[in-house]
Order: sequence, then structure tokens, then C-alpha cells
Amino acid sequence: MKKRLLLNIVLIPFIGFAQLQTIFQSKIDSIYEKNKNAVGIIVHVEAPEQNISWSYAKGVLDIKTNEILNSQQPVLIASNTKPYVAAAILRLVEKGQVRINQSIKNLLSKKTRQLLEKDGYDLNTITVKHLLSHTSGIQDYVDDAYFELVNQRPQYKWTKEEQIKRAMEIGSPQKVGEKFSYGDINYLLLAEIIEQKKRQPFYTIIRDLLKYKELSLTQKWFIDLEKYPSKALPLAHQYADKYNWDSGIRMI
Repeated sequence: MKKRLLLNIVLIPFIGFAQLQTIFQSKIDSIYEKNKNAVGIIVHVEAPEQNISWSYAKGVLDIKTNEILNSQQPVLIASNTKPYVAAAILRLVEKGQVRINQSIKNLLSKKTRQLLEKDGYDLNTITVKHLLSHTSGIQDYVDDAYFELVNQRPQYKWTKEEQIKRAMEIGSPQKVGEKFSYGDINYLLLAEIIEQKKRQPFYTIIRDLLKYKELSLTQKWFIDLEKYPSKALPLAHQYADKYNWDSGIRMI
């Protein structure tokens, strides 16, 4: 699989940033050259106390055109949207609208409750914390067969109900709170809780709860759910060779 590499960098004390920048660029260039399958690397260093806000990119935007990658190029962050959902839930906790150890039974829609309870889930025993920590015992809808289905119909947009139904079809309830089992369904349900509390789409509410404007998050959006920001550059191409996917043309 072709890769985009993400780096976590710790600032080295007592070195001027101009010198440090040169070191960073040299290191990133070296990593790129040693990873021939890498499409591109984007690095951002944010250190307000040192008055540093620096970005750098190495590589290409698109392997077909070899257009140079810009450090401001937007990329799909996939499951890294989960921290946004988690932070939004914790904001509701701060506001006293949700309790962290609250049962999810009365936080979900009637339709979702029926789907889960029909499959044997006791929603009184599953809490918001269980969803946040992937310890809910709820079967996920994502597996190898799911990716095959997506590959067969790459433009098809799965609904929340379809994903929940698939989860119910391929697995059964596990013990609550005993085992970590990463699953998208946990955060799908958390997003629904946000919507049930605020009666608006979760992605709209998240903008307000996390104060996007105040934090200058002007080019963050949920793709296919919100409008593409007018000033954003074209989406960087991210590839999955196994399925011949290219996120730059919205195949996934």
C-alpha cells in the first residue's frame, strides 16, 4: 500500500528555529527518499510559546500527474475524526447534558434501540464511557467482507441504519466493559447521541461544541456531508493498492 507518513516531532531546546527548520527538512527529505512507496509527507510544527507555526511537504499530490504536494493540502483523516466526536461528547458532559456513566438506552433513537435490542443487546448496561473506550461489546459492521462490498460499489453511500443492521447480522453481543474491541459502530452511536441531544446533524453541532471559528479551523469538514471549503486546495490523493482506491477522486 502506498503511504503518507505522519511524524511527531519534539522540539530540541537551545537550537534556533532557523537551524532546527533545516534539520527538520533534511530529516523529512531523507525519510521520503528511503520510503519509495511514500506518495508524500506533510509535517506541521505548532509551538505557540516559541512563536513557531511551521509546515513542510515533500512528495506529490497525485502519482498520475506528479504535481508537487503543498503543505496546506487537505487530506482525509479517516478514523482520526473519532477524537472530534469524543471531544464533542465530553463537551456535552461538561454542559451537564450527558453523563459519562449514563446508560445509552434513552440517548439513542427509537429505531436504533429496536435494532440493537432485537439482537439481544441490553442497552441499560452499556454506557457512554463504554462507547468512548470501545468496550461496549457491540459488534462492529466493518470487516474484510465489508471492504469487499465497498469495493464492489465504491460510489454507494451507506446509511447509518444499513451499517447497524449489518453489525447485527454478522455478530452477537459480547460482555460489556470486559474487552477492548475497536469498532466504528461505537462512534456512529456517539454521533447519534449528539444528534438526539441537539436535534441537528452531528457535524454541524461539533463545529459549535468544539469552537471551530475560535480555533481558526476553517478548512476542516466532514467530506460528503458538508460543502468543500471555498479556499481549500484540492484534496490530496491517498491510495490503497489492494482495492485500487484513490481518495483524491472520492472512491472511499
